[in-house]
Amino acid sequence: MSLFQTNINAIVSGLYAHGINDVVISPGSRNAPIIMAFVRHPHFQCWSVPDERSAGFIALGIAKAQQKPVVLLCTSGSALVNYYPAIVEAYYMQVPLIVISADRPEKMLDRWDGQTIHQFDIFNRHVYGSYQTPENLDVNQFTKIFEITDQLYLQCNEAIKGPVHLNVPLREPLYEAAKTVFEYPHYKVVKKAEVNEVEWEIGIDSEHFFQDFPKVMVLLGANDPTDAYSELKEMVDYRFALVIADVISNAHAYGTFKNIELYLLSATEAQKKMLAPDLLITTGQMIISKPLKQLLRSNPPKQHWHIAENGYCADPFFSEPQVLQMNPLDFFKQFKKYLPQVPSKYVSDISNNVEQLKGKIKWSQFGELSAITEVLNALPEKIGLHLSNSMTIRNVSFLGEYIKEHWCVYGNRGVSGIDGCTSTAVGMAIAQPHLLQVLITGDVAFFYDINAFWHSYSIPNFKVVLMNNSGGGIFDIIDGPSQLPELNPYIKTPHQFNAKDIANHYKLNYFCANDNNSLKDALKAFLQSETCSILEIQTDSISNQSIIKNIKSIQYE
Repeated sequence: MSLFQTNINAIVSGLYAHGINDVVISPGSRNAPIIMAFVRHPHFQCWSVPDERSAGFIALGIAKAQQKPVVLLCTSGSALVNYYPAIVEAYYMQVPLIVISADRPEKMLDRWDGQTIHQFDIFNRHVYGSYQTPENLDVNQFTKIFEITDQLYLQCNEAIKGPVHLNVPLREPLYEAAKTVFEYPHYKVVKKAEVNEVEWEIGIDSEHFFQDFPKVMVLLGANDPTDAYSELKEMVDYRFALVIADVISNAHAYGTFKNIELYLLSATEAQKKMLAPDLLITTGQMIISKPLKQLLRSNPPKQHWHIAENGYCADPFFSEPQVLQMNPLDFFKQFKKYLPQVPSKYVSDISNNVEQLKGKIKWSQFGELSAITEVLNALPEKIGLHLSNSMTIRNVSFLGEYIKEHWCVYGNRGVSGIDGCTSTAVGMAIAQPHLLQVLITGDVAFFYDINAFWHSYSIPNFKVVLMNNSGGGIFDIIDGPSQLPELNPYIKTPHQFNAKDIANHYKLNYFCANDNNSLKDALKAFLQSETCSILEIQTDSISNQSIIKNIKSIQYE
């Protein structure tokens, strides 16, 4: 075998030595030597996805499911640029991706040569490392390449995880090794000695501290499923502190109440201010509720502690948090010992308001909220639930009390774009074939990402609930956009499309509903279907607006 191909094979050997086994490949020609190296390696699972934008998000979904780095491989030129939406999502959601791009030799740059752009460091601010292999791969470069693969793994998989990029300039001919028996340079990772973790002590003056901080809020942001919150149960049961769990915190079982979004939608300014804490304790990442973020920014807590093992906090409320670099489980074990062991008036007052609200909301009118309620009630006890961005994730936030304890709930909230919601869920369905994965999505997000189904892999465990309100209904509800004469078609996305022909094209089962009765029948058949299926629920945008306005108008006693 030529040194040219063996050097390329060294990339694969180096990544495999770090325990990486999955690669999503976008087909091409310039990347053929790298494709051969991965596909012919006996221990890599290779997935072929033609659309680079979709491939990026499918790799993101696989990495989320497996909680370890996944390789993403493409050819040169615009192919690489189409990975960018998934890369920025991975960067802000802290998901480890190793992006590998084939490239043309540097001498071909800016010479009107096809698919030739400035690829090295193209992602700049949105990756944790940019590397390039030596151009001359006709001499032994194993040492250099193994150094690069070490750095790729370490930088994408350190405490703060995220994407990294390796650019590989390749000269022609590209197919010399087509009929060669492949050899892989052996590489063994030398593991570094483990560093003892620092043990943190909270050090609260238990006699006087809570006199200054009577209103304690624990706010749980976006997080993967974890047992780190189990110590919160006692605090919630006895109302020692107010615990709010974001819809994708995967801590819904521990929230004091499950529908903070509905409370904030209808609360007066005085009632919102009542919610503002003296001591704010946060874990996880971002939260979805814009009204809650606005409240905490306008009424900053006296103190804000953020609990994170990786020591990172983005300071979303401009509150200059003190970051405690420790496991949330360890923190809450300590913290609950200091809390006054009496019910908090703060928690009782907020909880009473929420109970009033629940008694006044009626879901009898057919619309998105009533339909999603029906869907959530019907879903099995153990699933992966995926929520697309825009109105869908907010609707499910409104209905947080219907989220079941053993669901794993996900959303692309790093950038909060609609561009790869379906593809990310497909990636998780591919990686977890024995768990039902359900995506609830809006029409614009769905139609934007239909190439999520353009591959040859069977995903019978994947089901899509498509909420079709004929285009961008969230902008009818937000005060600013809804007042503009340019709303249609420049802010909303009005359309008359449905998913029936798309389902036929991709050979998916299709069900449709447009009222309470048809939804009950379609939902039953949809859940019993043994193949990948779409349930399209058609609602009227005007009715959806009316329901939200009615909730906003609810008066508390």
